[in-house]
Amino acid sequence: MAYIEKRGKNKYRMNVIIGYTDDGKKIMERKTVNVRNATEAKKALSVFEAEVLGGNYIRPENITLKSFYPEWLEKYAKEKYAPDSLRDAVMHLNKRILPKYGNMKLTDIKPIHVVNLMEEMKKPGVRMDGKDGSLSISSIRNVHKAFTSIMRCAEEWGLIKENPVSAVKPPPSKRARTNVNYSPETIRQLIEGIKTEPLEKQVLFWIAFVTSAREGEIAALEERHLLKEEGAIRFEQSLTEVKGKGVQVKGIKNHLEGVAAIPLELMNMIERLLREKRKHKMMMRNRWEYPETIFLFSDLTGRPIRPDSISQWWSRFIKRKGIEKVRFHDLRHISITYLIEKNVPMKSISDRARHSNIGTTMNIYGHKIVEVDRAAADQFNHFFEDKYVDK
Repeated sequence: MAYIEKRGKNKYRMNVIIGYTDDGKKIMERKTVNVRNATEAKKALSVFEAEVLGGNYIRPENITLKSFYPEWLEKYAKEKYAPDSLRDAVMHLNKRILPKYGNMKLTDIKPIHVVNLMEEMKKPGVRMDGKDGSLSISSIRNVHKAFTSIMRCAEEWGLIKENPVSAVKPPPSKRARTNVNYSPETIRQLIEGIKTEPLEKQVLFWIAFVTSAREGEIAALEERHLLKEEGAIRFEQSLTEVKGKGVQVKGIKNHLEGVAAIPLELMNMIERLLREKRKHKMMMRNRWEYPETIFLFSDLTGRPIRPDSISQWWSRFIKRKGIEKVRFHDLRHISITYLIEKNVPMKSISDRARHSNIGTTMNIYGHKIVEVDRAAADQFNHFFEDKYVDK
């Protein structure tokens, strides 16, 4: 017999009776889960009961990190993370975390173990690529992120009371300021140069420059993302190339979806491009690879372009036009910097760039904000002339 008990918001305890003592008391196996509702709890109970009665259930206090790893990978990580992020997490777990703590029980892993791991990675000679020196701050932070993920899963599934990794802060990231410098002349050259490109490439450039979007986000744009009535584009997905699997759709970086308003003329250009795509789709008929949608930027069969092909085209374009070296991704920085110089409110710029918070925008572009603020301060200079100030 098995049944569930509600223990709090989205929390249920599963109970499976496996026998009785001589005096008639129930012998139970119990497990608490975090699920959205009673229906999901009942589904989880069925699985739990089958594990217990089939002899495959391991008590939470006996589960080691190594034995829990396959469960995390199959039932949690593959749904939560994009392919690139998952690959990195798996690498760090297998190279750094499991060799050291894999044989420990989940319940025995404490914050001090995480502290020791973080400190150990700061020491020289711990790199695995044959190079001298210690690991970079970003690598240490990624190991911390992988450790956090698997232990957070254990916490959510009720295997441990709280995640020990969350009590230990990773080393602070040293976010580099953007060093992209541009001049009005550079923008003029880019705009003049793009006029001679095919319509699809013109639209590609203008979307990047106007919306601050990343290559993968632009490559993933579909017809449905064009919000004509609102005069805007919705960014809700990105494309990435997975080794051995080709191009795949994934979520926006940090899951920060958003809408960016665009000028009417750009909207008209996109509409013209879509009309061309629709005609070509009709001509291709069953050879069109995506019958349910149209990607704005695609090949003859409707397959979306690879994000790296955008940068490759851009490099050829820059060289052909004799323009100073500007990466395609630099258009994002130029766009944001341009808006800062036009005194657009920082909250609007941060939302448009789809940064996690305004602090991220300030960290990356703070030096440019100071430069613009210098111009604001100069407006007060005339108050310090002789007629206003005693000297």
